[in-house]
Amino acid sequence: MNGSDLDRREFLRVMMALSAGLAVGCGTDERRSSEESQLSPDEESLRKLVLALGPWTESESEKAENFADRFVTYAGGFYLPDSAGAIRSLAGRLPPGAMALAEIDLGDMSVEEREVLTQLTQMLYSFIEVRFYIAKEPPWGRCLGERTRYIQAPA
Repeated sequence: MNGSDLDRREFLRVMMALSAGLAVGCGTDERRSSEESQLSPDEESLRKLVLALGPWTESESEKAENFADRFVTYAGGFYLPDSAGAIRSLAGRLPPGAMALAEIDLGDMSVEEREVLTQLTQMLYSFIEVRFYIAKEPPWGRCLGERTRYIQAPA
């Protein structure tokens, strides 16, 4: 296997992640109230994990819940039903209403739980919406306030 095969595989991996990221990032309608009772227990567990792993604080719970709902709707198929048991187990370990956890102890988790948690975290933080939020940049499609921001030396 030569270097170009590895580059091609990496490119395909990024492109596959982008398609899911665009699907999650595009839906902006408010559906939480009508879908709240329609989520299965597995979907609710995945939603709880997304809220706990995401960067949003409790003061931004509306934005976090909106993203979590879209994530479960559009990207939940990557994890459910294959990893439903691990997701339910992980969600059961979290305190109710947990958001933006600073750290999670992986020591007492099974190998499957660690893999699911790692993959979910990687996928979550690969989305453009989340990366822009962390970098404190305006939402996709809005102009920056400072036009020369990218050519200035860091402070």
